[in-house]
Amino acid sequence: MSTTPIGYEISAEAIIAEARRQEAERARAAIIAAGPQTCGRFSYDPATGAITGPAEYMQSESCARRMAAITEGRDAVAGFGYSQHGDVIKAVLVSLQTDYAAWKGMRDFERGLG
Repeated sequence: MSTTPIGYEISAEAIIAEARRQEAERARAAIIAAGPQTCGRFSYDPATGAITGPAEYMQSESCARRMAAITEGRDAVAGFGYSQHGDVIKAVLVSLQTDYAAWKGMRDFERGLG
């Protein structure tokens, strides 16, 4: 009988990559299990990956600018929120709600002047 182990080698990089893949899979499963998240007028549905909010705002230039800033990692509200609680979905929803409140408030103010 031989005492030579039978098996194969696996690199540390492959082990780390697999651990990251499994962690991402667990995180996705937890988000889906938690169901839709809501902040103010905005919701995220993990089943579809869609963020919904007031249509007029969602189609506005302000929303496009905010989403670009979030995507590029330049949005202070989302960055701060994520640093405080580590929930990227919640941080994005809070950022959108914050921008929406300012956008709507300014529109209402301007209508009152007219």
